[in-house]
Amino acid sequence: MKRWLFFLILFNQVHAGLLDRNPTILMIADSHSNGLFGQTMEKHLKTISSRVIIESSCGSSASTWLGKSGNEKTVCGFWKKDGNEEVRLSTFKNPKLIDELTTYKPNLTIVQLGTNMAAMDKPERSKSSIEEVLKLIKDSGSECLWIGPPDANSKVVTKEKLKLINTLLIESTKNFNAITSIV
Repeated sequence: MKRWLFFLILFNQVHAGLLDRNPTILMIADSHSNGLFGQTMEKHLKTISSRVIIESSCGSSASTWLGKSGNEKTVCGFWKKDGNEEVRLSTFKNPKLIDELTTYKPNLTIVQLGTNMAAMDKPERSKSSIEEVLKLIKDSGSECLWIGPPDANSKVVTKEKLKLINTLLIESTKNFNAITSIV
């Protein structure tokens, strides 16, 4: 958790001009943000903006948020926090990123995705979806911070797959002038 906070402090210093304007911040995420991490992010982000929207969808990946995975309905949890309004549902049809960017017009979009892409048989197939997410965000005029997956090692999410996803994220975010945080 200290690494995340350190990174956010660093991000604050790098983008002080953006943060001085009380930006609208949109965060899209997978299940890692359904609990303590998402609540901690919200708490910190609210210290720099009065307009923070967090949407966390269990099992989601870049293609899910694009609406083209064929699996946009989560059956393991969705959390949305927008100011004082909070929704927690066990099943929910995932919103499309383009709709959220159009609705909220964020100055900063935080993407916390990666573990579910690392769990795929061929994680490298996520590259085009990662780049499409980054392009949508850039084209909307929003800054982007992409938080990669936490460290893990299982039969499904191996160290090798995580390294591959993190490499894809680092390379892709450079191409779109975004910032990546890899733990």
